[in-house]
Amino acid sequence: MSDSSKTMTALSRLAIIIAILSTLALIGTLVFYFQEIAIPPVLMLFARVGLPIAFILAAIVVFGNIAKRRKN
Repeated sequence: MSDSSKTMTALSRLAIIIAILSTLALIGTLVFYFQEIAIPPVLMLFARVGLPIAFILAAIVVFGNIAKRRKN
């Protein structure tokens, strides 16, 4: 396995982990909201920022794989 494919694998795993954690943060935010409890700022921040970061990392992985296939 080359270094670039290891990097892409690590990025894709990181994107998946961030997406899962961000989704859980969104669910937690909704639970707090509907129970009329103050939402912790860290939870709100991760819920708002996590998914876009995960999508950007996933796009980097996809475009990197496309570039690698075109090179071969």
